[in-house]
Amino acid sequence: MTSPSPSIWRRLFHLAAGSSIPCAAIFVSSGTMVVVTAVLAGAALLVEAVRLRLPGINSLLVSRFALLLKDTESRKVTGATYVILSALAVFLLFDKPIAVAALLFLSLGDPAAALVGRRAPGIRFFGKSPIGTLAMALIAIGITGVLSAAGVVDRHWGLYVGAVSAGMTELLPLPVDDNVTIPLVSGGVMTLLVGL
Repeated sequence: MTSPSPSIWRRLFHLAAGSSIPCAAIFVSSGTMVVVTAVLAGAALLVEAVRLRLPGINSLLVSRFALLLKDTESRKVTGATYVILSALAVFLLFDKPIAVAALLFLSLGDPAAALVGRRAPGIRFFGKSPIGTLAMALIAIGITGVLSAAGVVDRHWGLYVGAVSAGMTELLPLPVDDNVTIPLVSGGVMTLLVGL
Protein backbone atom coordinates (compact mmCIF):
# COMPACT_ATOMS: atom_id res chain seq x y z
CA MET A 1 0.00 0.00 0.00
CA THR A 2 1.49 3.32 -1.05
CA SER A 3 1.36 6.36 1.17
CA PRO A 4 -0.62 9.43 0.10
CA SER A 5 1.27 11.95 -1.99
CA PRO A 6 2.38 15.24 -0.43
CA SER A 7 -0.49 17.01 -2.20
CA ILE A 8 -3.00 14.77 -0.40
CA TRP A 9 -1.44 15.54 2.99
CA ARG A 10 -1.54 19.23 2.11
CA ARG A 11 -5.21 19.05 1.16
CA LEU A 12 -6.09 17.18 4.36
CA PHE A 13 -4.20 19.76 6.43
CA HIS A 14 -5.89 22.60 4.56
CA LEU A 15 -9.27 21.03 5.21
CA ALA A 16 -8.72 20.32 8.92
CA ALA A 17 -6.76 23.42 9.95
CA GLY A 18 -8.71 25.78 7.71
CA SER A 19 -12.05 24.51 8.99
CA SER A 20 -11.06 24.79 12.65
CA ILE A 21 -11.22 28.60 12.59
CA PRO A 22 -14.78 29.01 11.23
CA CYS A 23 -16.04 26.05 13.28
CA ALA A 24 -14.64 27.63 16.46
CA ALA A 25 -16.26 30.94 15.48
CA ILE A 26 -19.71 29.36 15.62
CA PHE A 27 -19.36 29.13 19.40
CA VAL A 28 -17.59 32.40 20.27
CA SER A 29 -18.03 36.10 19.49
CA SER A 30 -16.69 37.98 16.50
CA GLY A 31 -14.54 40.06 18.82
CA THR A 32 -12.90 36.95 20.21
CA MET A 33 -12.22 35.67 16.69
CA VAL A 34 -10.64 38.99 15.70
CA VAL A 35 -8.28 38.78 18.68
CA VAL A 36 -7.43 35.11 18.07
CA THR A 37 -6.84 35.49 14.34
CA ALA A 38 -4.84 38.71 14.88
CA VAL A 39 -2.50 36.86 17.28
CA LEU A 40 -2.21 33.92 14.85
CA ALA A 41 -1.59 36.26 11.92
CA GLY A 42 1.10 38.15 13.83
CA ALA A 43 2.84 34.90 14.77
CA ALA A 44 2.60 33.57 11.22
CA LEU A 45 4.03 36.76 9.71
CA LEU A 46 6.88 36.72 12.23
CA VAL A 47 7.77 33.14 11.31
CA GLU A 48 7.57 33.98 7.60
CA ALA A 49 9.81 37.04 8.00
CA VAL A 50 12.41 35.10 9.98
CA ARG A 51 12.55 32.06 7.70
CA LEU A 52 12.65 34.08 4.47
CA ARG A 53 15.52 36.20 5.81
CA LEU A 54 17.52 33.33 7.33
CA PRO A 55 18.18 30.52 4.83
CA GLY A 56 19.26 28.04 7.52
CA ILE A 57 16.00 28.35 9.44
CA ASN A 58 14.06 28.29 6.18
CA SER A 59 15.73 25.03 5.12
CA LEU A 60 15.01 23.47 8.51
CA LEU A 61 11.33 24.45 8.49
CA VAL A 62 10.82 23.47 4.85
CA SER A 63 12.35 20.04 5.47
CA ARG A 64 10.20 19.48 8.57
CA PHE A 65 6.97 20.51 6.86
CA ALA A 66 7.72 19.30 3.34
CA LEU A 67 4.56 17.18 3.17
CA LEU A 68 2.40 20.26 3.76
CA LEU A 69 4.13 22.72 1.43
CA LYS A 70 4.13 23.41 -2.28
CA ASP A 71 7.59 23.51 -3.85
CA THR A 72 7.27 27.26 -4.44
CA GLU A 73 6.45 27.96 -0.78
CA SER A 74 10.07 27.44 0.20
CA ARG A 75 10.73 30.87 -1.32
CA LYS A 76 7.52 32.77 -0.57
CA VAL A 77 4.73 33.19 1.97
CA THR A 78 2.84 29.94 2.57
CA GLY A 79 -0.82 29.31 1.85
CA ALA A 80 -1.41 28.69 5.56
CA THR A 81 -0.36 32.24 6.38
CA TYR A 82 -2.71 33.60 3.71
CA VAL A 83 -5.55 31.57 5.24
CA ILE A 84 -4.94 33.12 8.66
CA LEU A 85 -4.71 36.63 7.18
CA SER A 86 -7.95 36.14 5.25
CA ALA A 87 -9.65 34.82 8.40
CA LEU A 88 -8.68 38.00 10.23
CA ALA A 89 -9.92 40.11 7.31
CA VAL A 90 -13.34 38.44 7.07
CA PHE A 91 -14.00 38.69 10.80
CA LEU A 92 -13.12 42.38 10.62
CA LEU A 93 -15.16 43.10 7.49
CA PHE A 94 -18.23 40.87 7.64
CA ASP A 95 -20.86 39.69 10.09
CA LYS A 96 -19.83 36.47 11.81
CA PRO A 97 -22.28 34.13 9.99
CA ILE A 98 -21.02 35.33 6.61
CA ALA A 99 -17.39 35.08 7.74
CA VAL A 100 -17.98 31.48 8.87
CA ALA A 101 -19.58 30.55 5.54
CA ALA A 102 -16.88 32.24 3.45
CA LEU A 103 -14.06 30.51 5.34
CA LEU A 104 -15.75 27.12 5.03
CA PHE A 105 -16.15 27.68 1.28
CA LEU A 106 -12.37 28.04 1.21
CA SER A 107 -11.37 25.24 3.58
CA LEU A 108 -13.73 22.59 2.16
CA GLY A 109 -14.34 23.80 -1.39
CA ASP A 110 -10.81 24.65 -2.49
CA PRO A 111 -9.35 21.17 -1.75
CA ALA A 112 -12.35 19.61 -3.52
CA ALA A 113 -11.72 21.80 -6.58
CA ALA A 114 -8.06 20.76 -6.64
CA LEU A 115 -8.70 17.04 -6.18
CA VAL A 116 -11.54 16.85 -8.70
CA GLY A 117 -10.08 19.31 -11.18
CA ARG A 118 -6.67 17.62 -11.29
CA ARG A 119 -8.27 14.31 -12.27
CA ALA A 120 -10.97 15.67 -14.59
CA PRO A 121 -10.48 15.28 -18.33
CA GLY A 122 -11.26 17.97 -20.85
CA ILE A 123 -10.53 21.61 -21.39
CA ARG A 124 -8.74 23.93 -19.00
CA PHE A 125 -9.27 27.62 -18.35
CA PHE A 126 -6.25 29.43 -16.92
CA GLY A 127 -4.75 26.00 -16.23
CA LYS A 128 -7.76 24.86 -14.17
CA SER A 129 -10.64 22.50 -14.90
CA PRO A 130 -14.17 23.92 -14.91
CA ILE A 131 -15.23 20.58 -13.40
CA GLY A 132 -13.09 21.43 -10.36
CA THR A 133 -14.80 24.81 -10.23
CA LEU A 134 -18.19 23.09 -10.37
CA ALA A 135 -17.13 20.76 -7.54
CA MET A 136 -16.18 23.73 -5.39
CA ALA A 137 -19.43 25.55 -6.13
CA LEU A 138 -21.47 22.46 -5.24
CA ILE A 139 -19.55 21.95 -1.99
CA ALA A 140 -20.10 25.63 -1.12
CA ILE A 141 -23.82 25.35 -1.91
CA GLY A 142 -23.98 22.28 0.34
CA ILE A 143 -22.19 24.16 3.12
CA THR A 144 -24.72 26.98 2.80
CA GLY A 145 -27.58 24.51 3.12
CA VAL A 146 -26.07 22.86 6.20
CA LEU A 147 -25.33 26.19 7.90
CA SER A 148 -28.87 27.39 7.15
CA ALA A 149 -30.42 24.19 8.48
CA ALA A 150 -28.29 24.42 11.64
CA GLY A 151 -29.30 28.04 12.23
CA VAL A 152 -25.74 29.35 11.87
CA VAL A 153 -26.82 31.61 9.00
CA ASP A 154 -30.29 32.89 8.14
CA ARG A 155 -31.70 31.32 4.98
CA HIS A 156 -31.25 33.76 2.07
CA TRP A 157 -30.80 33.32 -1.67
CA GLY A 158 -27.82 35.67 -1.61
CA LEU A 159 -25.79 33.10 0.34
CA TYR A 160 -26.14 30.64 -2.54
CA VAL A 161 -24.94 33.27 -5.01
CA GLY A 162 -21.97 33.81 -2.70
CA ALA A 163 -21.31 30.07 -2.78
CA VAL A 164 -21.20 30.08 -6.59
CA SER A 165 -18.98 33.19 -6.56
CA ALA A 166 -16.48 31.26 -4.42
CA GLY A 167 -16.16 28.66 -7.17
CA MET A 168 -15.81 31.28 -9.90
CA THR A 169 -13.15 33.13 -7.89
CA GLU A 170 -11.14 29.90 -7.57
CA LEU A 171 -11.13 29.55 -11.37
CA LEU A 172 -10.01 33.08 -12.23
CA PRO A 173 -6.27 33.90 -12.58
CA LEU A 174 -6.27 36.71 -10.02
CA PRO A 175 -2.91 38.15 -8.92
CA VAL A 176 -3.69 37.65 -5.21
CA ASP A 177 -3.53 34.20 -3.56
CA ASP A 178 -6.92 32.46 -3.74
CA ASN A 179 -6.76 31.74 0.01
CA VAL A 180 -7.42 35.47 0.31
CA THR A 181 -9.64 36.14 -2.70
CA ILE A 182 -12.13 33.29 -2.22
CA PRO A 183 -13.37 34.30 1.26
CA LEU A 184 -13.15 38.03 0.57
CA VAL A 185 -15.04 37.90 -2.73
CA SER A 186 -17.69 35.41 -1.56
CA GLY A 187 -18.08 37.24 1.74
CA GLY A 188 -18.45 40.54 -0.08
CA VAL A 189 -21.05 39.13 -2.46
CA MET A 190 -23.07 37.64 0.39
CA THR A 191 -22.89 40.82 2.45
CA LEU A 192 -24.05 42.90 -0.50
CA LEU A 193 -26.93 40.62 -1.50
CA VAL A 194 -28.17 39.79 2.00
CA GLY A 195 -28.32 43.52 2.70
CA LEU A 196 -30.62 44.19 -0.27
